[in-house]
Amino acid sequence: MNINVLSVMKNKSYYYPPAKLNGYSNPYSLNYKEALDKRFELLDKENNPSKMLSLSFLHNSFRADLYIVNWLESVCFLKLGTIQYLFARIGLFIIKLRGKKIVWMFHNIHPHQGDNTFSRSLQKCLYKHANLIISHSKEAAEYASKHTGTKVLYVCHPIHPIALKSWNLEVPSCDVFIWGDIFPYKGVCEFLSCPEIRNSSLKIFIIGKCKDMMLAERINSLCNKNVKFENRRAEFEEIAAYIRKCRYVLFPYIGGSVSSSGALMDTLVLGGTPIGPAVGAFKDLADEGMCFIYDNYDDLYRLLLGHNRIDDTERKEFFKKNSWDNLVNILASHLFENQ
Repeated sequence: MNINVLSVMKNKSYYYPPAKLNGYSNPYSLNYKEALDKRFELLDKENNPSKMLSLSFLHNSFRADLYIVNWLESVCFLKLGTIQYLFARIGLFIIKLRGKKIVWMFHNIHPHQGDNTFSRSLQKCLYKHANLIISHSKEAAEYASKHTGTKVLYVCHPIHPIALKSWNLEVPSCDVFIWGDIFPYKGVCEFLSCPEIRNSSLKIFIIGKCKDMMLAERINSLCNKNVKFENRRAEFEEIAAYIRKCRYVLFPYIGGSVSSSGALMDTLVLGGTPIGPAVGAFKDLADEGMCFIYDNYDDLYRLLLGHNRIDDTERKEFFKKNSWDNLVNILASHLFENQ
């Protein structure tokens, strides 16, 4: 092991956000923290649940040398948002006062919840004080570069193998499969409302948890003999089974906040053929032959009638060069290369 690596390993790192009371809702944070723990002394490696995310951030602002910050700009939309915003701002001030390093993971151009004075203030603070900004989409990286003097890097969303308990689950086949937690920005209602889709014979199956009851009712009202929706969260074994039996996995996202998608990467790992809008990470992966993209619903409809597939050899090569360890190595080389 060289001197640079030994030097980096002495640094304490803190990952935000910590786990909520019911744990992390997706594996992104767990995968990131596992990779960080190989290279740094990771605080909160046990993933202890936090009752207030920003308070945990403030507490740890006194403790680490490196801070990996995700979605901090959205903290004002949580319960007691004004107080959470103040804790986040104070935490950022303490980190900079101590001369420690901040890596801002720039996931979305604007928070999915929208934006307000507090979220814009936190973004402005991060643009100014982050030592490095990393985005998983070229489009978002280009946007961030126009708002900061800090170095901005595009790093493809890392791939993580998914261990399945069983590959033998039997499910019905379909043409289009949509999965993952359902929010308005995911565009499910807009897709199902499209006249070409409603008048087609495409078999569409949607499985995902939708906590917005009005949105869930709208989706249910658009279902018919060819369109099925189950409002629940499924295990990866079931998701994998549907991906194997469908022609396409669709991400009909809408709006200007779309940047990257963990579900897109999981779909690739599980052998699926993803389709998404020609924005953000969908466009980036299309350039690498890992995704099919559309500009409008006419384009989408033509794609859905086809039989496109991703080359398996290219898929394996893509996996090799986009690991979580590689992401951590990249940020470490930019922040600690002179130590």
